[in-house]
Amino acid sequence: MALIAVASAKGSPGATTLGLVLGGLWPRPVIFAECDPAGSDVAIRLPAIDGTVLDPQRGLLSLVAAGRKELHPGLVREHTQTLIGGLDVLVGIGVPEQAAALSRQWTQFGPLFADLAGTDVIADLGRIGATTPQNNLLGSADAVVLVVDATPSNVVHVRERLHTVITNLGGPLGTPVHVVVVTEPKRTRAVREVRDALERAEVPVRGVHHVAHDHRGALAFQGQIKGDSSRTALVRSAAPLVRILSDDTEARFTSVPDAQEVRL
Repeated sequence: MALIAVASAKGSPGATTLGLVLGGLWPRPVIFAECDPAGSDVAIRLPAIDGTVLDPQRGLLSLVAAGRKELHPGLVREHTQTLIGGLDVLVGIGVPEQAAALSRQWTQFGPLFADLAGTDVIADLGRIGATTPQNNLLGSADAVVLVVDATPSNVVHVRERLHTVITNLGGPLGTPVHVVVVTEPKRTRAVREVRDALERAEVPVRGVHHVAHDHRGALAFQGQIKGDSSRTALVRSAAPLVRILSDDTEARFTSVPDAQEVRL
């Protein structure tokens, strides 16, 4: 199935929130997988579908423990939990120190998620650098989404990271890479400036997209406010990106009997 990798470069926040928004709007069955070695945010931010606290021990670490002899796609769903709203999540590690326990598995997660029958995966990679272990998932991704704000220094960081990522993914004809600029809803000029900067640097991205910097919308995905998140500027601005990503990866999806749909 399709694997969408969402990440940020140095100084650019927002990968987890954007990944949750993409997962909530995704039109096919999907799992949001926390693959950030810095530690899980979702287990702290959001409650389970029944209003209880998510189990921080059930997720990536329990999956690896269960698959110590053979880590295969059939195990993944057994270690997911469902958030309030209906999104299935694979909770990440609790603290950065636990990342060392996954040293061998980082190379396995990409193929594992890409081969998951009847379910797409949106993987939150957090901030990626030259040697971060979650980089191993990029080679299995069907699309990569890099998040940046409009701060000039952060745009420079993401531009340099893009050169390396795109080269490693096979160049312009390899895995498509999207850039998401998170800035105020009316700052369309800032988005154009980022697009122009990448074009001048000859960075071959699939698209540069504007997602609103929306405090209220972000709080909804941090479990701090209740209400209809579909009406927020954050969700409305992310919807076109979801359509592009889901349409581009539709050919990778094959339904299976009794696959459960995920709803926002």
